[in-house]
Amino acid sequence: MRIIYWIPVLLLFVLAGCQTATQSRSVAPEQPRSNVPYAEVIAQPFQPAASSQSYGDDALQTIYRWDATGVPQAVMVFVHGGCWLNAYDYKHARGLFSALASQGITTFAIEYRRTGDDGGGWPGTLNDINKALVVTQLWLEQSGLSELPASLVGHSAGGHLALLAAQQEAGKLNTDFFEQVVGLAAITDPIRYARGNNSCQTATPGFFSGEPADKPQSYKDGTPSATKIAVPVILMQGTADTIVPPIQSQMPGAKVIMVDDAGHFDYLHANSNAYGLLVKLLTQER
Repeated sequence: MRIIYWIPVLLLFVLAGCQTATQSRSVAPEQPRSNVPYAEVIAQPFQPAASSQSYGDDALQTIYRWDATGVPQAVMVFVHGGCWLNAYDYKHARGLFSALASQGITTFAIEYRRTGDDGGGWPGTLNDINKALVVTQLWLEQSGLSELPASLVGHSAGGHLALLAAQQEAGKLNTDFFEQVVGLAAITDPIRYARGNNSCQTATPGFFSGEPADKPQSYKDGTPSATKIAVPVILMQGTADTIVPPIQSQMPGAKVIMVDDAGHFDYLHANSNAYGLLVKLLTQER
């Protein structure tokens, strides 16, 4: 009888121990990151683009689309960075596009010819962006998404191109299409940037086919102005960015959001404080 009596008690202790062990093995949610390295950005899981559309004869003149899962809440038209160089394409941001899709944001990612590509560099690269935006607008309207809040977003050198494209389209495409232009660690002053010595800064003369002293008109034409853009301009800048220094966010007429401890690539990583701020901005969450 004693043996029978103790079996239930022992079982209770065993079950309690199993429950405790299970609880001890549970993983706490990962804390938002800061100053995320590029290697971790490109290592993120991603879904391939749902569809694509050409806007020119070159294979690089293509727009890629990631559809929001569930009911779409907003649209992002994205110009990727990479120092204007053809060594960096849109693929490094696929983790961002996939993460945004899961939060109801449809992304149109513009690929374009860059320094080192036939037709790339100044002003061919900007011409590609302008052409892509016209096709993107038509595609968006045909998809029934034109009533959603749409933002033109560019990262790094892509931010530079997005700002210039918005400036050129002020009063036409930009007024009807975008509610805001967002630069993520955007290069806003290419003359100052060309004086730097990091690997991206030294790529600036290659994009403009010369130093500022040699190509003054090109640099002048290639310097965006927020006061010439018809919609709000928002610049997100990380305080720990060593590739595009914070001084590049000093742009008259733009609203600046400084992100503490954020590095250059944080906006592209789905587990960073900068990413959370970007989502709120795109969905106009107040």
